[in-house]
Amino acid sequence: MKTTKKVVGPQIQKLMEMPVTARFVLGECSMEIDEILRLGQGSMLELDTKAKDNMKLYINDEEIAKAKSVTVGDKLGAQIMEISSTEKRLKDLTDLE
Repeated sequence: MKTTKKVVGPQIQKLMEMPVTARFVLGECSMEIDEILRLGQGSMLELDTKAKDNMKLYINDEEIAKAKSVTVGDKLGAQIMEISSTEKRLKDLTDLE
């Protein structure tokens, strides 16, 4: 039996090497301009997220996953808890609309 190796075309290879922006969002809040202008060192902001809620992972402004915050050594990290399908992620990343 012969095994076939899947060949990746040059367009797909370029796509796989394309840089994207990843953002983890802990939460959001609404503020008036005067509140923003009063912000300073030590200011506290109340987010719409509860302490145990998952963060959201955005790739190029498309939400693709939910994750919980974890510590990795002395750094903050994220563990994926839910993620959209590979097909949906690829469509979201390549959709030009």
